[in-house]
Amino acid sequence: MFYSRVMEYRTLTDGTRRRVHREYVDVIARFGRDGSLEPVAVIWKDGRSFAIDEVTEEGTFGAEARGRRQACYHVRFGGHETELYLERRSAVPAVGQPEELRWWVFAYDQTRSREAG
Repeated sequence: MFYSRVMEYRTLTDGTRRRVHREYVDVIARFGRDGSLEPVAVIWKDGRSFAIDEVTEEGTFGAEARGRRQACYHVRFGGHETELYLERRSAVPAVGQPEELRWWVFAYDQTRSREAG
């Protein structure tokens, strides 16, 4: 199966632009009896883990696009603020694909973008 990878860019607070990609991560989350979902810790693929100090904005799932819906959580850990996304992929019974829930963050690529001009 062919997957196209769209280049995405983020503008930093100093105005520079950086190319980013989605980095899927493990997340420990707390499910409340009221149905709420709160991320508690992020675990990188190299095994490092960081407790989330604060969820400053709780995500809600947006409209579905290409079989996916996303909720964005604004979180703070270790003095660092970032966006943590929960992606819900719809099931595709025709090919035996179940519904999936995956967490991801934007990670910076090693290449910096060049501004035209």
